[in-house]
Amino acid sequence: MMKTPDLVIMHNTVTLDGAFTGFDVNMGLHYEIAGKYKTQATLIGSDTIASGIETYGGVPEEKELDFVKPSRNQDLPYWIVVDTHGKTKGMLHACRSFEFCRDIIVLVSEKTGEDFIRYLEARDYDYLVCGKDHVDFKTAFEMLASKYTLRSFLVDSGPTLNSVLIAQGWLDEISLIISPALVAGSSQRFLNQLNKTNQTIPLKLLQCEQIGDGLVLLRYQVLKQRS
Repeated sequence: MMKTPDLVIMHNTVTLDGAFTGFDVNMGLHYEIAGKYKTQATLIGSDTIASGIETYGGVPEEKELDFVKPSRNQDLPYWIVVDTHGKTKGMLHACRSFEFCRDIIVLVSEKTGEDFIRYLEARDYDYLVCGKDHVDFKTAFEMLASKYTLRSFLVDSGPTLNSVLIAQGWLDEISLIISPALVAGSSQRFLNQLNKTNQTIPLKLLQCEQIGDGLVLLRYQVLKQRS
């Protein structure tokens, strides 16, 4: 019997016009709200990892301790990094050092480069091969449930991973912190790759609350069955 997740919730801080870059994010509030969902793991795309590290000071120097699995509270969430192309090579120690991350698990495919696999193995990062070319999330969720008993996930990522998970029917809820700003120009929108087939995905409002100086928390249930 397939082991499907109990909960997959997408969580983003965006502007009123849907931008998720190009403005000041209240990171403390972002993670405070994320923590209230008490998920067992956080799904993050490789582009989000790379851009986040660049935004907050670049890649720190790798140290001896970065090659060792951290020993932290087992109630902390794993960070599940989706990276079939090895974009996060040389960067993952910046994630592993985050004190509220239990450790890193990387989702790769059969075509992921051997140099990236060697990088992961040398630093004792767990990785799961779950797809031929791209990550097959059905396989990924089954493996994460079987090997790590992970059944609830928060998706804290950009438009590519967000859109894939919605289009494939994996998202149960969407949580948005709306920042009182508009971002012009080429800033990416958090769902700009969604609905290429013009399919409407209905939502049900679960929560609408002002949570800060002009900030609003919106939470929706996704009314779509998994395929």
